[in-house]
Amino acid sequence: MPDLITALDIESKTFSRAIRGYDPDQVDEFLDHLAETLRLMGQQFSDLEREKMCLEEQLKEYNNLKDTLQETLLMAQKSAEAKNDAAKQEADAIISEARAKGERIVFEAMNERDRHRRDAARFSDMKRVFKSDMAALLTKFSSLIDSIEDDVDVTQEITVVEEHQAE
Repeated sequence: MPDLITALDIESKTFSRAIRGYDPDQVDEFLDHLAETLRLMGQQFSDLEREKMCLEEQLKEYNNLKDTLQETLLMAQKSAEAKNDAAKQEADAIISEARAKGERIVFEAMNERDRHRRDAARFSDMKRVFKSDMAALLTKFSSLIDSIEDDVDVTQEITVVEEHQAE
């Protein structure tokens, strides 16, 4: 890489005098202007270098922040998925438990219904037996009553015969 000319190089440069050369005052003025321009450009370059370094540092910070945000977002997504999966599992468990409970309630209700049907059938049988027994008892009482009336008639006839005999 060739050596770069600095503002100091321009200011300190001297030329030999020639008879028909350029006007030394104009050359000096131009060189002064060129030196000042180079000094300003050097200053701007230094400023731009510092700004570039600051911007690069900020870029590193932003990249670190971006990486952190991406990791955080990924963790949040995983956490949300885990919570969603856990909630789904809990919901499935609740639904399964509710189904089992519902089936148990239906089973118990059916057993209760069957028990009531058996009780109703037993009571119906008891009613039928009671009616039959009551009818038999009433028939027996009717027979007894009829036989008592016959006995009363017989007793009255015996009394009438005894009265006739006594006379």
